[in-house]
Amino acid sequence: SVRELPRMVDPRLSQYDDRQKRELISQLAAQAKSDPDMMVEEKCAMTTRVASSFVRIGHLDLFARRVEMAQMKGGGKKSPSKEKVKEMSQYQELEDMMWHACYREYYRDAYAPYWETKDAQGAAMALMEGAMTRIAKMVGGWIRVGFVQGNFNADNCLVGGRTMDYGPFGFLDVYHPLSAKWTGSGEHFGFMNQPNAGYANLSVLVESLLPIIDANGGDSDVVRDEMLNKAQTIFTDTVDEVMRTKMGLDCGGDDSSDSAKEAEELWEEMEQLLKIARGDWTLFWRQLTYVAAEYSPAKSGKESGGSYASDYYDGMLTMLLGDKDTNPFYDALTTENRASLRAWIERWHVALAECYRSASERSGDAPTPPEETMRLANPKYTLGEWMLVDAYSKADPGKSPGNPFPAKGGDYSGVHELFDLCKDPYAEGSAEQHRKYYRRAPDESLRAGGTAFMS
Repeated sequence: SVRELPRMVDPRLSQYDDRQKRELISQLAAQAKSDPDMMVEEKCAMTTRVASSFVRIGHLDLFARRVEMAQMKGGGKKSPSKEKVKEMSQYQELEDMMWHACYREYYRDAYAPYWETKDAQGAAMALMEGAMTRIAKMVGGWIRVGFVQGNFNADNCLVGGRTMDYGPFGFLDVYHPLSAKWTGSGEHFGFMNQPNAGYANLSVLVESLLPIIDANGGDSDVVRDEMLNKAQTIFTDTVDEVMRTKMGLDCGGDDSSDSAKEAEELWEEMEQLLKIARGDWTLFWRQLTYVAAEYSPAKSGKESGGSYASDYYDGMLTMLLGDKDTNPFYDALTTENRASLRAWIERWHVALAECYRSASERSGDAPTPPEETMRLANPKYTLGEWMLVDAYSKADPGKSPGNPFPAKGGDYSGVHELFDLCKDPYAEGSAEQHRKYYRRAPDESLRAGGTAFMS
């Protein structure tokens, strides 16, 4: 790799005083001037990505554009007939790619029912249906666990409902609807805009398959409207369900019910407070899970329903705010914000109890306690960038031939700890894991380049 000159604030120079830093940077600058493209050896990791296919939406987009260009070139003022289009090599390549994607990703739904009769139109529509469901589920999962892909365009979106990118990506520390690790993400790839980005990618897939619809006797305008309207509903419903589940308010009834509307309003209200007071996405939802468990409507006695004294909800607020490390807000709550949070908790708990009651009535039996559903929706641990940087810095501080920084590491204990943590991020973990990793990110990590953000 091409060596970049360190700056005075480079953490790799932290062991030196200012005079030594200047001398070292000056030495490196002189070397770079005489040989600006000097290569240095660095330890690297070989990674293998495994998937049933690596067909990106961008692949189908490319072949569809070639069909469009061939039509414009060969048709003159008059569009070529469907028969002529199907004879074009560009069209055959697009259809072949479509069949390959169906075979590898949606064999049962989009390949087996259509291949023998060569019903390319039916296969294309089944591919659209399958992709919209999987992509919506993927981005809903990202919102649930606080993951930001950061560059979720059609080239980084696989038709199988996976993403393919080298990043920068990562998990949220401080919540903001437009949070992203990459400085070039822009608003369109921000955290809460990821469902919109997924929908935009699905739109590209639909457009890319329309030449197949047209060439096989279908009405591309009708198919486009049908698929995109359906996708809009699926993406919206998926995210709404995620937020209800995180709050323990997925009651299993009609999504248009009063409980669903109440959940939507609760999320909109809390979203503002998380943004204003810089809430930690992982900590807030896990702490709320603990509140739901301690004051569970599934318990007998006082917790099972009815009205409560003010100090009852005060206890919930105290539990939610945790201790100095697990308080889910990076900024101290103002008197007004604290009062808003206290009122929100009361309203949320009333909704939680009502949701559990209605679910009990529908099932005729005791449903799963809401705190258990919340526990499986709200991981206790996510791999914050500050954890990763600390682990890989200790494992390899960068000492290699040609690198002037002295070796201080070779300690892989942090890497192994994080590997163990990833095995069950929803479990409570050991006391040591709780102490080290269930906490707000260190303040310095929220400002550090390469940790808080990357170019």
